[in-house]
Amino acid sequence: MGAEKDNLKRKNVLRVLRNAFAGAVIGLGGILPGVSGGMMAVSFGLYRPILDAFVGLLKEPGKNLRFLLPIGVGAGVGFFAGSFLMNRFMHEHYAVIMYLFLGMVVGGIPAFVKEANQEGFKKRYLAVLALGVLAASLFLLAGETPPGEAAEESLTLVQALLAGAVAAVGVAIPGISTSFILMHLGWYQSAMAAVAGMDIKVLICMAIGGLGCVLLTIKTVRWCFDRFRGYAYYAVLGFLIGSAAFFVPKLYREQLSLWLGLLLFAAGFAVAYIFDRFCGSGEQG
Repeated sequence: MGAEKDNLKRKNVLRVLRNAFAGAVIGLGGILPGVSGGMMAVSFGLYRPILDAFVGLLKEPGKNLRFLLPIGVGAGVGFFAGSFLMNRFMHEHYAVIMYLFLGMVVGGIPAFVKEANQEGFKKRYLAVLALGVLAASLFLLAGETPPGEAAEESLTLVQALLAGAVAAVGVAIPGISTSFILMHLGWYQSAMAAVAGMDIKVLICMAIGGLGCVLLTIKTVRWCFDRFRGYAYYAVLGFLIGSAAFFVPKLYREQLSLWLGLLLFAAGFAVAYIFDRFCGSGEQG
């Protein structure tokens, strides 16, 4: 009995650490151009469990909060740490980060396909997959050369609300890079500056906008998964593949040796695989 209790405790601790780490990657993915927080949640098998936990907050607040809290804390750490390091590290080591992220995305695909096919596979899902790939590719191509941003100015409170809402879209719909949207609006640098400078008013408005958008969007997204499970999963998978494939030619042009790139890709793949194989699929405890 005591051994079983210890084993259960160990599993719970492992689950919390796993979710906190995944949350940090999700938070970091939310600010990297071309990546989305939802994309990374899919890779770690946490996308659907997060949807379910948000929708079920009022029914089972204790259980769902215990699940969401480590992910939320990790996401906050990843987002803030990434914002502080973004300007210095990202520009100098873009390829290193993107190879790792690409590896994690691809490493999460087998588990996602397995989840998508739990109720069987239909050939028509491939058409939805292709549409998802096309939609993600067109979106990313449109954002590849964003217009020059204006001088870095503080966001107004209304702009901060909208920026937070835009950022939340990338969590609800994997593969949509909200960084590109913010760049087109001319708010990306200002948002990063607000985070790095701890502009409390702007941050509170961004948080309110983000939470509001998530609450409005997440029920619709979950309804799609419940009503059209296979189609929804394959549409998300298409977004995921389209987003990942977009970076291959970009990374090829980066000044980084092929072997180092492959090693980093393999490391990212291994992280996603280990999370699925040894830490579970992201289900709640």
